Amino acid sequence: MTDGGAEALDREQLDRLASYFDEEVTFSNHIKVKVGEVDPGYAVLYIDADEIHFNGNGTLHGGVYTSLIDNAMGLSVSSLVGLRTATTQMNVHFLGAVREGRITCRSEVLHRTRRTATAEGRVYDEEGNLVAIGTGAFRIFEKQGNPIV
Repeated sequence: MTDGGAEALDREQLDRLASYFDEEVTFSNHIKVKVGEVDPGYAVLYIDADEIHFNGNGTLHGGVYTSLIDNAMGLSVSSLVGLRTATTQMNVHFLGAVREGRITCRSEVLHRTRRTATAEGRVYDEEGNLVAIGTGAFRIFEKQGNPIV
């Protein structure tokens, strides 16, 4: 990964970032996303599949995979840069259907410059099968603006 120059967040800042995400981000709360782990440039998020997450076929809706991947990638970027970020591009491949249980997304920052970052998120079902993969580009805003870091 290319270093964009800013220092990584310390453990206290990472814990505040995870708590903020778990408690204050309303859309994530609505779809029941939880932070499992966060380190500089890396995040693990999960959802315990519930009735609200399913499409008309009784499987996890593609938007749930996509939201989980976007949130995980965004958190992995934020945990590295300590600045506000925004998704500017995203691509998702759906590889398998899920009907129940926990899905977990592991995301890491693959490349970073001062103003942009590229991340990847991989979603696994409870058995460890890869069920979706996504990549995204993120804009890094140079002003401190995120109240949690």
